[in-house]
Amino acid sequence: MKFLKRFLITVLISGASGIALNAQGIFTTNQSDRIACAKERLYAIYNFLDASKPTDQKTFEPVACGSGAKAVPMPKYLDKLLPEMDMRRLWQVSAGEGGGMEYYSEAEMWRQPIGLIFNFLELMEQINSGGAYTTADTIERITKFKTQMIVYIDRLKSRPSNYELRDSMEGRGRSMIATLDLIDAEMGSVLESFKVSPWLWRNRFRKAVMGVVTLSNSLYGDMVTTKPLVMPDPKSKHTTNDIAITIFMLLGTISVFISGYMLVSDRNDQISKAIGQYMQKSSVWADDYSRQFLDINVKYIVLGTLFFFCVLGALFGMGAGGFTGVLMFAVFFAMGLTFGLKMPGIILGVLKKRRGEKVNAQLMDALILLSNSLKSGMDIVQGFDMVSRDLKPPISDEFSLVIKNYKLGAPFEKALEGMEDRIESRLLSYMVKAIVLQRQVGGNLTKIFERIVENIREESKLEEKLQAMTAQQRIQAIVVGVMPWVMVGVMFMFQPDTMINFYTSTIGIVVLFMCIVWIGIGIKLVNKLGEIKV
Repeated sequence: MKFLKRFLITVLISGASGIALNAQGIFTTNQSDRIACAKERLYAIYNFLDASKPTDQKTFEPVACGSGAKAVPMPKYLDKLLPEMDMRRLWQVSAGEGGGMEYYSEAEMWRQPIGLIFNFLELMEQINSGGAYTTADTIERITKFKTQMIVYIDRLKSRPSNYELRDSMEGRGRSMIATLDLIDAEMGSVLESFKVSPWLWRNRFRKAVMGVVTLSNSLYGDMVTTKPLVMPDPKSKHTTNDIAITIFMLLGTISVFISGYMLVSDRNDQISKAIGQYMQKSSVWADDYSRQFLDINVKYIVLGTLFFFCVLGALFGMGAGGFTGVLMFAVFFAMGLTFGLKMPGIILGVLKKRRGEKVNAQLMDALILLSNSLKSGMDIVQGFDMVSRDLKPPISDEFSLVIKNYKLGAPFEKALEGMEDRIESRLLSYMVKAIVLQRQVGGNLTKIFERIVENIREESKLEEKLQAMTAQQRIQAIVVGVMPWVMVGVMFMFQPDTMINFYTSTIGIVVLFMCIVWIGIGIKLVNKLGEIKV
């Protein structure tokens, strides 16, 4: 019984603390050979990156990788780049208690994680060969390896001195950093294997370690490959294919413009007629702007709109590149020309509407002043003159212009009709029609003005009520128009490279254009829902 109790206690203690890793045979013979081969290759990489050794002493002669493995000399590209990598000091750390700073070169920053992985695999060999390591000792050492690996990878991912280590070794650094990330994850899996039951940990431990071995071989392959991920160099010479593609692009662009010119030449008479009609319309717009007391040249509005769309087209065209970019610029140019020709009328309509709203806000005061002047014995002309002197623009300017036209010989009714044409105001039209009818057929103009003032007050109350009822729809229209761009701005803040790459691609430009169109449609629909006609 005593022997049975001791045996059970021993089993429980072993299960609670983890079985000691001093038992041989964790890895099979084949797996042990693979670990040894990976160690040799890591040492070869570590040796290749040693700038203090001459090139002829850096030939990798495999021993554990099989009898058929051939000697591998130091890669030629690395022989050329290594002096620069050794001279480029990218990282500095404190030298310890003695003070001062220790500087790491580019080559040394790559050697650090390689040497760490080598030490990790060496520990695995020692454990497999029966080294006296307990579970706690192994966990402590692997945790230390993983912590150091995270530090080394973070240094490689950083941009010390504005230098991108991902482009190191002719672009091989990108795949090597990704492989180091995976090795770090497999080291974490090795640690996680100790958290399972003692009967399951060995299989998980073995798989995680062999994952590190496989990725270490991948690191070696990335280092010695003759096909690096070379980033495009703007200073490099163009190849024959690039020149040919550029020539075809130029010929295609020229043919497009020649076709457009021929199309325009065939319809020269129609285009000349359309230009003449537009020039007449421009003269009318110029007169309308003058009536709004604004001195604006219509051609500046057209050219400014066209220039804005051309700048957008150039930006999107450069982002898309190639013939797609040229086509994109042509589309934006056509849009700019279309909107530019219509923009003077659009701006004029907006200005007239805003001026009419300002006149409506002052109209009640003007009518009260006119009514009081008529009650005091003045005529309507004197009342207009009083309004032009006592009130503020824009209504004072309009009433003053009526008086000036009247004094220059124009009939008073014609002068009033000119003011009605200049201002988009339904209430002002009521006032003008009442004055014209009173002068033609007679009537009590004072009472008419009082009735119009009462209507203005009631309409103002109704307008305020409508504004309160439609506030939600107007806010929704603002949200629909603003929030998508706010979200795009936030995404640009967190992932600028990804967003720039997407929105400068062809699909990104198309998506952006369609978003603008649908956002505009959404704003229009929401505004329509908030419109109430009385």
